[in-house]
Parts: sequence; structure tokens; C-alpha cells
Amino acid sequence: MSEMTPMAEAPLRITTRIPLKLKRRPGRKTILEDLEFAGENTPDNVIGTSINAPLLQGLARAFYWQRLLDAGEVKSGTEIAQLEGLNPSTVNELMRITLLDPLLVQRILEGKHSQEVNMMWFTRNPLPNLWQNQFN
Repeated sequence: MSEMTPMAEAPLRITTRIPLKLKRRPGRKTILEDLEFAGENTPDNVIGTSINAPLLQGLARAFYWQRLLDAGEVKSGTEIAQLEGLNPSTVNELMRITLLDPLLVQRILEGKHSQEVNMMWFTRNPLPNLWQNQFN
């Protein structure tokens, strides 16, 4: 009887996909819902012109990473950083966004948030613990 050798495990690779397209329009940029990705066959649906694309992408990545942590697929932000090829502090800073007031997250998704809410602000300032103190 021959001994079986364990197969080397392939490293886990994380790919983040956001179902949005940037479309240039005269004098402005708009974010469009990627309906092909969503599986719908309706014409382009404009979400809004005041949506901050980096902030929207940051929200999507942070909540996706939090879901991976909650499901036990990864053990820490450091592991996510290794899989994504990022600095661990970048991942952990970005994951603070998951602690935002749900109403503020809703306003960000709708493009109705305060202009001071942006990715630069999150990297340079501590996030207030109480929701009512977050960008009222």
C-alpha cells in the first residue's frame, strides 16, 4: 500500500467586483448601474452625479471583507491584505467604514451625503463611536 501525499493547497485569491460603470457625459461623469452584470435587460439607469466613486468602492470592499471575516473565510485584515496585495493598515483603515451609521451609508449610496464625507477624511480622522456624532 502506497502512502498518499497531501496536495499543496493553492492560495486563496479574493476578487472584488462592483456592478457599476463610469460613463463620460459632456461636462460631468456619472456612475451607471452595470445592468449586464446584474442580469437585467433595461436601458442604462443613472444612479446620480454626486456619488463619490472612490467612497462607493471603499464601502463595497469594506463590507465584502467584513462578510469574509464573519463567514470565517479569512482570519484577519492582515490575511485579506496578503490576498489582495495591500498593506494591512490600508485594509484595517478601510474596514472602519463598516462601523458607519446605516442611515449615513444609505445617504452615501444615494449620493446625498455631505461633501466632507470622502475617503481622504476616513484615512486622516478617527471615526466617532456614536452614530449620532457621525456627520450630522
